[in-house]
Amino acid sequence: MPKLLRAVRLDDSDDHVFRSCGAAADGTWVVSGGFAVCDFESAPRCEPACHCQSSFVALGSRGRCSIAEVTEVTEAQVEEQVEALAWHLLKAYGAPSWEAAHRVAEEELRHTAEVCETLAPEVWITVKRARRDGAIDEQYAVYDRLQIGAHA
Repeated sequence: MPKLLRAVRLDDSDDHVFRSCGAAADGTWVVSGGFAVCDFESAPRCEPACHCQSSFVALGSRGRCSIAEVTEVTEAQVEEQVEALAWHLLKAYGAPSWEAAHRVAEEELRHTAEVCETLAPEVWITVKRARRDGAIDEQYAVYDRLQIGAHA
């Protein structure tokens, strides 16, 4: 069964961290979001800071979150999310055509599913990005939410 990501909101900190683009609501479908990162090494810093180097992106908005939960989904749900992201890319990001938006959406959902493939459902993950040799390198940290909850 494929897996995707949903936003996790432990408190209102994402509202403050992502005030320039908005925070994703708890439970919102999110993707890795490599398509929506600025050139954070050579471009001027966003003000307020966008934190795109360490966030996931909501499928239907520019909202971001710092923690995501791995969730099992059906193939039909994957297709629904591809369609939702494609429409968002077309309307909000100005993709040149439906076909181009759909290709990017498929790639982004495929990448997100690959990230989740070996992870157990209900674990939480974070992302940290850096540019290396002209490409964006993504490193993920995985947390067992049950162990975190037991220590809180």
